[in-house]
Amino acid sequence: MPAKEKGAGFIPRYRVLDLADEKGAYCGKLLGDLGADVIKVEPPGGDKTRCRGPFFKNEAHPEKSLHFLYFNTSKGSITLNMEDPAGQQILRKLAKTADVVVESFPVGYLAGLGLDYAALRKINPRLIMASITPYGQTGPQAWYKAVDINILAMSGYMQLIGEPDQAPLVLGGEQSYYPGAQYAAAGILAALFHRDNVSGKGQHIDVSMQEAMISFYQEQTPVAMWRKTRENVARVGSMDAMVTPCGLYPCKDGWISLCAVTPQEWDALSQWIHEVTGNDEVLQEQYKGGLLARMPVRDMVNVMVIEFADKLTGQELFLEGQKRKLVVIPVNDAPSLLEDSQLNSRNFWVELDHPVVGKLRYPKGALYSDEIEGPRKAAPLIGEDNERIYSQELKFSGEDLAVMRMTGVI
Repeated sequence: MPAKEKGAGFIPRYRVLDLADEKGAYCGKLLGDLGADVIKVEPPGGDKTRCRGPFFKNEAHPEKSLHFLYFNTSKGSITLNMEDPAGQQILRKLAKTADVVVESFPVGYLAGLGLDYAALRKINPRLIMASITPYGQTGPQAWYKAVDINILAMSGYMQLIGEPDQAPLVLGGEQSYYPGAQYAAAGILAALFHRDNVSGKGQHIDVSMQEAMISFYQEQTPVAMWRKTRENVARVGSMDAMVTPCGLYPCKDGWISLCAVTPQEWDALSQWIHEVTGNDEVLQEQYKGGLLARMPVRDMVNVMVIEFADKLTGQELFLEGQKRKLVVIPVNDAPSLLEDSQLNSRNFWVELDHPVVGKLRYPKGALYSDEIEGPRKAAPLIGEDNERIYSQELKFSGEDLAVMRMTGVI
């Protein structure tokens, strides 16, 4: 096991070769933020996500992609043309001393280059490879390509999102990319532990994004509901399918999320609604009760909640709701998050200095301990570690590097 350097991070300084695109970039970010030595292997000229907006100050530039800056904190960068035989030989040399390879290429692509796990483990039996693909390495759909909307559709998740009388919707922010990357990171850490403490051998971790997305359902699981009722779960928009009131409601200056489940919570909310609106209807017996009591009259309940919430600001509803032991939360926007006293008290925002865009604030993440510091450095410049990796580690001469640059190998 590599020695853990003081202040290096939460995990030992494992060497990770990050070959992944958007589908797996978050995996390398997690490992890097935890302390691994993650090297982003980019084609000459830079990874394609460097051309993806939005850009810092709306200036299209390969070092100013905010997408790339976020997903590549705590990583280094080398440039390498893996489709060139010389580049393939270099990757084999890198794999010989690496601990982990993370990749998200189409099934069979690396095998065609002689760089799949079967080939690399002959060079390094301790190597762990995590492959993040839409449908996994096996099965009749293994060869299919997919992006975020396809994974959301194929996982069945989209049937839960949207209004009941309208088409299914897509979650914002390419949410289907996170579960697979998180499972890959967890699998890598487990495989490293098993290798270092049990077997001494690496493993190939096969992550299906479709399967990962299915396993992330929190409620209304379509498969379980189908088995029980033989009915597909209906979309319910911004409201909960099982509880009323529970969902998003407009308020005086934006939106709030409000939920009343128990009889005690409804009693507190109905009294508050009466105080603010003077509406006597809300105190009627037919609205009282537990989890399902108000479902038959949910439309009337929602009308009364909307009338009430519209008279107060999100902050007023939040603070008074807390006093009354009610779950009432404003829907935050970006400025609200940056100014949030809870987040700032926990040092959630970390300032990193990038040589091109300067200082920006990044999310620390949700893990806290004395050893976890969050992102340690800003995203790398294109090929900023070429000298360190190629000259110092692989012992290529300056002339070698010049030739490889001229021939498009790096």
